[in-house]
Amino acid sequence: MELLKLVIVDDEPILLQGLLDTYDWKSMGFRVVGTAQSGEQAIQVIEEVQPHVVLTDIRMKQITGLMVMEEIQKTDLECLFIVLSAYRDFDYAQQACDLGAFAYLLKPIEDEKLQETMQSAYRVCMERIENDEKYESWEKLLVKDHDSFLQVVIQKYVQNRIPKEKVEEVMQMLADLPRNTERFITVCVDIDLAYRITHSLDYEAARFALMNRLEEVIGGKYFFWKTEGKGNCAFIIRTEDKSAVMELKHLLEHVKEDEKSPVVAAISKPYKGIEGIRRSCAEAQRLFGMASVSGASAFTVSEEVEVTAAEEQAVETDNLIVNAVRKNNEKELKETFVQLIYGLPQDEEKQCQYMHRVMLRTEFMLQDTYGLTDEIKKKFRNYYNNLENLSAAKAVDVCYKILCDVIEVRKKTAAEDETRYFKDYMKEAVAYIDEHLQEEELSIVSVAGHIYLNPVYFGRVFKNTFHMTFKKYLMQQRMEKAKRLLEEGNGSIGDICEAVGIHNPSYFSHLFKQYTGRLPSEYKKEYEV
Repeated sequence: MELLKLVIVDDEPILLQGLLDTYDWKSMGFRVVGTAQSGEQAIQVIEEVQPHVVLTDIRMKQITGLMVMEEIQKTDLECLFIVLSAYRDFDYAQQACDLGAFAYLLKPIEDEKLQETMQSAYRVCMERIENDEKYESWEKLLVKDHDSFLQVVIQKYVQNRIPKEKVEEVMQMLADLPRNTERFITVCVDIDLAYRITHSLDYEAARFALMNRLEEVIGGKYFFWKTEGKGNCAFIIRTEDKSAVMELKHLLEHVKEDEKSPVVAAISKPYKGIEGIRRSCAEAQRLFGMASVSGASAFTVSEEVEVTAAEEQAVETDNLIVNAVRKNNEKELKETFVQLIYGLPQDEEKQCQYMHRVMLRTEFMLQDTYGLTDEIKKKFRNYYNNLENLSAAKAVDVCYKILCDVIEVRKKTAAEDETRYFKDYMKEAVAYIDEHLQEEELSIVSVAGHIYLNPVYFGRVFKNTFHMTFKKYLMQQRMEKAKRLLEEGNGSIGDICEAVGIHNPSYFSHLFKQYTGRLPSEYKKEYEV
């Protein structure tokens, strides 16, 4: 097994030494090449030894583990971060994930969890190393397969998977750097998404025919690279023809006339240089989104076609609606729909067309995530089937209600998943409550601290699990224990108060009567022989 480089960071010397001595890193595929006892030292060590994986404490004085991650991200170093914390703090975990942490482990570390995480990190690193080696080996194939190799490189570049410098290096190696007179124009084109719903059986065949036709007509006049974009196919054209934009527009118009299925397309302005490849692609993608909303067959940025602020706002609102549903945020969805209503075009047909695309985008997002139950699928189908019979105002109302239902289903699904995930945590919390009922200071904060969860987050999970608040559950357990002790007849009322953590007898009697309808003395008499 090839051993990968590991750096361990912890500002507690004893804990750091414990990490070094306790675990058999070699069996997990790693050799420790450096350690650090502060964030500042960690940055220095990481830059010096360039490890594959960094295991770091998240809470350190001055420079935290999160800050170390931020600093390393500013460099060209590629390493996985596994963060450790003695606190099951949801906010810290979320920040670590936002910064791209590979994993988040809790102290004390479970051996099995550490083993599983390190093995997973090892696999990811090895895949990355193998991919880098494959990339280097591609250079040997350049002479034999120049165009295909460059096609792969360009696709990775427009997907932000490799930097501009790497593309420049490859093109220089191929002696194929863009000349100053050359420009890059991107055409994004596809079958209208609505057709995928209304003609699902014909959609794939129509799309295949369209792409073949485009390759033929565009390839007949221009050199191009073809890549799959966000819901469309992108043709990146390399040309010195100054009239290429208008020529491409004419070509697309002819294709649209010949095709039976609805074609949506967008054409960027021409841009020069390697950065022009990505720029033209991004512009065409943005315009394609606008074309999809408006139903246009071709959409270019030129003196003939002006992109209005209203069209840009429509695309932005479209994104906001989908994101509100993705985040299960009902308030945000409502606010966005209000914004949408004021921004809809005057034409009623376009209003319905716009709502149709909002629903399509939301449905595709649900397919990629969760929440698309059979019941929700049926609601989407009913909406599409009855679209022609709905007025624009009614279409907006129906869409809003369906998306509210979607959020409700997603929230329920997320809560159920969360409850299952934290089942063991809740068992531990309940056991701790039972064991410490006699402690007056027992609270949601102390119980959450015992199982290393944020109190607010713990309270939410607890309520989802037991269908009652922590406060109500704690009172219920105390009163039930008091009832058992009174039934057994062992000890005075004062003793029972101490046993259930309510040390004021008068307050205890008040709570007990609220819970049972009787005073403790009355309840006790019923069980006296």
